[in-house]
Amino acid sequence: MANASEHTKKRVAVIGAGASGLAAIKECLDEKDSIEVIGFEQESYLGGLWRYVEVSEENPNPHSSVYKSTIINTSKELMSYSDFAIPADWPTYLPNQKVAYYFDLYARHFNLRPQIRFETKVVEVKELKDEKNRWLVRSHPVKATSPIKIKEEIFDYVMMCSGHHWKARYPSFPGMKKDDPEPYSGIQLHSHFYREVDSYKDKNVVVVGLGNSAVDLAVELSLNQSQVYLSCRRGAWIAPRWLLGRPLDHARTRLSHLVPFFLLQLIVASLFKLVVPPHHPNLKPVRLPLSSHTTINTLLPERVTTGTVKPVKNIKKLGPGKRVEFQDGTVVEDVDVIFYCTGYHISFPVLHPDIVTDGKDGSQENRVWTWNYMVPPRHPNMAFVGLFQPLGAIMPISEMQCRFLVRTLVGKLDPLPSEQQMDKEIEARNQYIRTRYDDAARHTIQVDYASYCDSLAKRIGCMPTYGQLVSQFGLIEGTKLWTETIFGPPSPIQYRLVGPHAWEGAREAVWGYAGKQGYASSKYLQEVQEPKAVDQNKDTS
Repeated sequence: MANASEHTKKRVAVIGAGASGLAAIKECLDEKDSIEVIGFEQESYLGGLWRYVEVSEENPNPHSSVYKSTIINTSKELMSYSDFAIPADWPTYLPNQKVAYYFDLYARHFNLRPQIRFETKVVEVKELKDEKNRWLVRSHPVKATSPIKIKEEIFDYVMMCSGHHWKARYPSFPGMKKDDPEPYSGIQLHSHFYREVDSYKDKNVVVVGLGNSAVDLAVELSLNQSQVYLSCRRGAWIAPRWLLGRPLDHARTRLSHLVPFFLLQLIVASLFKLVVPPHHPNLKPVRLPLSSHTTINTLLPERVTTGTVKPVKNIKKLGPGKRVEFQDGTVVEDVDVIFYCTGYHISFPVLHPDIVTDGKDGSQENRVWTWNYMVPPRHPNMAFVGLFQPLGAIMPISEMQCRFLVRTLVGKLDPLPSEQQMDKEIEARNQYIRTRYDDAARHTIQVDYASYCDSLAKRIGCMPTYGQLVSQFGLIEGTKLWTETIFGPPSPIQYRLVGPHAWEGAREAVWGYAGKQGYASSKYLQEVQEPKAVDQNKDTS
């Protein structure tokens, strides 16, 4: 094992101050004796896509994609950062305003704002290819007047945390473009630009897609007197937020990972069939659960049974006028609006594209080439954080990535594998994904929250094993905590019970989230009213 450097601090650039960027900055500060960290954020606020922003003439393509009614599909117990628990009295599923406020509290608690250069646009991140494999970061103030003066800085390490849900991905249908013969004349929008429902009251609307955004929009529009046609290429499993009296994601315990995968799929399918009405023929999945991203919406089955949401097959042709023809033969003559809920292209325009794809073909299909969802093999001083599609919340997974990356950077963990070994592991992972999931762009970077975080925790030394828990808390309490980690939901806070940078409040927070009497009122599960930072937008240049 290498020792942390006792020489000059390593300069780390964190690009983006959303869910992943905040975790990256905080983890760098945990190693402040070895790291100098600077965050770059082009907006005047933190929180990334979870901060609601209007679409306007001044800002026609905001980075944020949340609409006014967005509610996260992961329970608060499983979306919390590991050493800053979401208050126990907050809702189980947080609306977007609460998620953004939680990020504000997190940044305030760990004093992250002084490390962030707000309203600073990064225009290029370029590898210097010197003996230290350093990086050049070129940036300028967003509100800079002409001529724009570019600032150039050299960093030892770069963490890309700018996200991949910003460049809208559109399908292609005959009649979609204005210069097509007999084109469609109604409104066409990607869901990225949807904000509120009132503009579409009493309209005939087609929603394309069957992911969470598509179903959320279909339900919301139908509740506002719109007739909605939900168009999809293939069916999907539709699940409610609650299953047998518990939040849906609480059912995926570590014990369930010990069950053979095919048997687990059959069990999940049986449970879904027990609590969800039969799928409409056009929504019926062709594969067992966990072979594609489960769509979570409690109200969709009810809206389908009332006819306010009508499932149809994929679009065959648009136009002429407002006519839309579907592949199942359905024709609707007067469609006012089409929403494309068809995902996003993975794009990092400040980087050379070969860094993300390793020069391999497939960028249009969202194929990336990163070891363990983080490191491009030919660029070891660069890491992507949050570049995955989780079965679970992004926050705790990104945080675990940052814990691993930072401790590796300062020499407290073993060095990264060789390029050849990384390539071998990437190919094995991609083969597994192709085998398990549908062949779709959204599944190319699929990751399971608990198993992935456990694999990183073992490398870091924070996996709550029976031996470590007993050593830390004694035989009786350690055994109880270990039992909770196996049979209870895998809360991120469990990764702070033991190991480096363990949190003193972890035990009480774990028991509070588990519903153990007396712990819900723990000070570690309360919203702490702390004084605001004096200089929230301090320039750290």
